[in-house]
Amino acid sequence: MSVATTPVSPTRPPLWLSVLQLVRVGTLFSPAADVVASWCVAGLPWRAEAARAALASVALYAAGMVWNDIADRRLDAVQRPERPLPSGRVSLALALALGTALLGIGLAVSPCRGHHGLIAALVLCYDFLGKRVEWLGALNMGLLRALNLATALAAGGATVGEGPRTALLSASACYGLYILAVTVLGIFEDAEPVRPRAVAAVQAAPPLAACCGLLAVQQGLWPAPLLALLPVLWFARRNRLRTHWDRAAIRASMTWLLLGTMLYTSLLALAAGQPWAAAGIAAVIVPARWIARRIALT
Repeated sequence: MSVATTPVSPTRPPLWLSVLQLVRVGTLFSPAADVVASWCVAGLPWRAEAARAALASVALYAAGMVWNDIADRRLDAVQRPERPLPSGRVSLALALALGTALLGIGLAVSPCRGHHGLIAALVLCYDFLGKRVEWLGALNMGLLRALNLATALAAGGATVGEGPRTALLSASACYGLYILAVTVLGIFEDAEPVRPRAVAAVQAAPPLAACCGLLAVQQGLWPAPLLALLPVLWFARRNRLRTHWDRAAIRASMTWLLLGTMLYTSLLALAAGQPWAAAGIAAVIVPARWIARRIALT
């Protein structure tokens, strides 16, 4: 006599892990590092406003990730069915509540609500409108991160000197170009096949922009700009050895470039004469990379 068996469904991850995947927890170190570097370059004193600004930026960044997946849930059901929303591991109601709460937290704790309100508006604009037009979405993302790096100017106002203000504006503009290029690379991820030369050209832009930003703050070659050459040369060699760029290869490059934002902000802090802040930012690259191996950053 045969015994009927019931198919065993794959074990679903716990809800808390799915939520961490929804907010791309591995990326949340980066917006906080932006604010720390911003304070260093602006030369502002370390007060509660710095922690509040960092928390606000992290909350708004996480909110952007959640609203991005809400806006893209139907497309992701086809292209990225493993994501928390299309897979059903996180309900739409929970995602809506989480995205709203994160926006509220970001604005509530901010020491410069007008600035973070603009960032929140641009986040929602990108998620629901901007990325429908690819070039507009790339510009939107670049502007978002440039504004985040410039947070100290909004919080410090007239207390920021002319020299630090100019340096921070230059570093922020370079950061915007960096993120713009990474966003274009993300467009390539969904546009297979792509020409290897096009991918190589776009990937060259972020390291070049970062070096220009470091030069603007350091006002010389040592130490930050020269130290930046080591990872830049490693990244260039890695890309030169690859002849075919599929989705997995492009996603891997995006992961390295997104992690590279913290290296940029760490070196900005060093260029501004804040070695302890630079070391603190650099130290969190290790756990961010560890998380990235387990929870996708894109």
